[in-house]
Amino acid sequence: MTRFVATLLIGLGLVTAPGCGRKGPLVVPRGGAPMPVEALTAAAAGGMIVLRWTNPTKAISGRPLGPLGAVEIWVFDKGLPAGSGPLTSEAIEKTARLVRKIPGKEIGASGVMTFSYALPATAAVPERLAFAVRVFDAKGRASDFSAPVAVARKDAGVDPPAAEGVS
Repeated sequence: MTRFVATLLIGLGLVTAPGCGRKGPLVVPRGGAPMPVEALTAAAAGGMIVLRWTNPTKAISGRPLGPLGAVEIWVFDKGLPAGSGPLTSEAIEKTARLVRKIPGKEIGASGVMTFSYALPATAAVPERLAFAVRVFDAKGRASDFSAPVAVARKDAGVDPPAAEGVS
């Protein structure tokens, strides 16, 4: 009788084991990653676009973040991609261009950062540009991108509105 029970338990284990757990690649919990930057704004001024934002101080888990490892600034040279809903990190990496990666040693102690993007003189620059920013912690974990912010060039013949957030 015990042999029958043991065989039955092994058989049930073999039948039910493939149904357990999540299928697909392993995903590391994002709790330690930084929160996204806040209050990203962009303004056109004399052949430049001036970006300003506040760096996060906490991780997604709510714990204090510590010093940042890097900040990345991305530009949408050809405008924002069509579609509804928020842009994913993969969509931004495919449609935007990395302008600058600021290493942690260049990030000041203040949480507010300013970056000036010089408009290229040789290339055809669109009338409206959009920007997104993300940060990395000291361990290299990336935050989500900020919501892109669009701005019109002052020299484009269009009265530039105040910087606007794009969701």
